[in-house]
Amino acid sequence: MNTLSNRTPIVAAGLLIGLGILFLAINLLGIDFGRIWPIIFIVIAIGFYLPAILLPEARAALAALFIPGTIMLGLGLIFFYNTLTGDWESWAYSWSLIPAFVGLGMIFAARIGNWGQALVTVGLWLALIGGAIFGIMAMLFGSQAFSAIGPIVLIALGMLMLFRSMQRS
Repeated sequence: MNTLSNRTPIVAAGLLIGLGILFLAINLLGIDFGRIWPIIFIVIAIGFYLPAILLPEARAALAALFIPGTIMLGLGLIFFYNTLTGDWESWAYSWSLIPAFVGLGMIFAARIGNWGQALVTVGLWLALIGGAIFGIMAMLFGSQAFSAIGPIVLIALGMLMLFRSMQRS
């Protein structure tokens, strides 16, 4: 555990230095922060992922950080879409992807932390249910592009469930 306590300040320092370099570059290059602010969520996600990746001796305990990290990454991607396209109305149904992000985080955590198949299965169901809810809401409330994506997501989820049930038989 001594190695873990020695590396923790190094990881935190590296994260702070990286953030400082990122924000310095944004300021020096005159980048419109109003267009790239969702990068904050992606940087936070990386901050959650790094300890489990950089500290292999504590990976089983730190793997749980993949759950909030995946939520932050997903929110960052949604907000990047909103910011770049101006389609803020999509947030009315995009929030329904949050349970799917929790499920994906659980899958990653279970795989990284070697926690077993039961948590992978729970994560998969959360991701499927979240994806299905998103598909239905996007179909009902989305723009023309999203109204087409909704049924495609539902078909893909149904096919995935059918494929998995056929594998078990």
